[in-house]
Amino acid sequence: MATAITWTERAVDRPPASTGSVPGRRAQTTGDAGRPGRITGIDMARGIAMALMVIVHFVNWRQGDGLAFTAAELVSGRAMPLFMLLGGIGVTLMADRSATPARNLAIRAAMLMVLGLVLTEFIDRLAIVLQAYAMLFMLAIGLRRLPSSMLLALVPVTTAVGAVTYQVVGAPRVLTEFDGLFTSSEGAQSLVFDGYYPLFPVGAFFVFGLWLARLDLRSDRVASLLLGIGTVVGAGVWIGSNRVASAFGIQVDVGAEVGDGAFRWGRLLDTQGHSAMPAWTISALGTSAAILGFSLLVAPRAAAIVRPLTVVGSTSLTFYVFQAWVTNIVPDTSETGVGVEWAYAIAVYVSFAVAAMLWSTRYRSGPLERMLRVGSGPTLAARQLRRSRTEQ
Repeated sequence: MATAITWTERAVDRPPASTGSVPGRRAQTTGDAGRPGRITGIDMARGIAMALMVIVHFVNWRQGDGLAFTAAELVSGRAMPLFMLLGGIGVTLMADRSATPARNLAIRAAMLMVLGLVLTEFIDRLAIVLQAYAMLFMLAIGLRRLPSSMLLALVPVTTAVGAVTYQVVGAPRVLTEFDGLFTSSEGAQSLVFDGYYPLFPVGAFFVFGLWLARLDLRSDRVASLLLGIGTVVGAGVWIGSNRVASAFGIQVDVGAEVGDGAFRWGRLLDTQGHSAMPAWTISALGTSAAILGFSLLVAPRAAAIVRPLTVVGSTSLTFYVFQAWVTNIVPDTSETGVGVEWAYAIAVYVSFAVAAMLWSTRYRSGPLERMLRVGSGPTLAARQLRRSRTEQ
């Protein structure tokens, strides 16, 4: 049954009311009768984020010339923003269904933090993102209560603050490990200011997702606007920043290595992935919105074709851990060619997609996704059912 979510702001602390069929709406959900289903377009977008991530993790460890390197470079710094944006949407939809949203978010944040710290201890080649994700889950307990106007205003504020703090804090990027998070200031500092995924500006993607979740993501109009505006912003900022830097002879890579603590205006035009500068942040916000809009339009119209993407998207946490483990066992890039690296990336994604499709014939979500539900509390539907039985 479709759920009515309007273009205007929804009530922050109440789930959207369930309605019957709405004229002009497409069926984007799957689920049992009487139970709101998943928005398959969101799963498809998450599956695309995972595909981009695998390319970066397996192919983009080094630079080079040629189409194979260029394709990997183009997606650098695009997977994480999309993943974070979808995380903000997912948190909102999950909290709307929960009878105890604050407890639900806190428990999931704690579990993601522990999982992220464990992976950091054993995965050698990747900067694990789950600790940052856990922190944003905790912040979402309060952020989701803000009006839409304030949420939207936080996006440029977070972007601007990050452009300054990432440069002037001046510490080298450090991983958030067990021995650093709770025993020194460096661990917390890496999560907020100068790590691989600092709150400023990475939180802008997550907050934008919280805002987007209040729109009608089942509407073709909303999806088309996301695709169109996102494409213009994503490509326009990337092209414009590089042309301005070239026209005025601005060397945007000056100070690109974090650690000198100096603020340089030229760095604000840096579009390189994970630069933490506004040119990259705004461009990545645009491309993330465009991919989401594209997925929302395509998924309900080509469900069978995009099923490999949607099943990976619905088991994204399990996939993330799987591919992280694989990076530890494949040969180092110094021992392989770029063609072999692309083969690894494709093999990892395809093999997991096949396994996920088999898994989905029996279970609704992946094994680690099921783990996150432990202790989350009853859904609103379950609580309302118990209440109605009691009243009878």
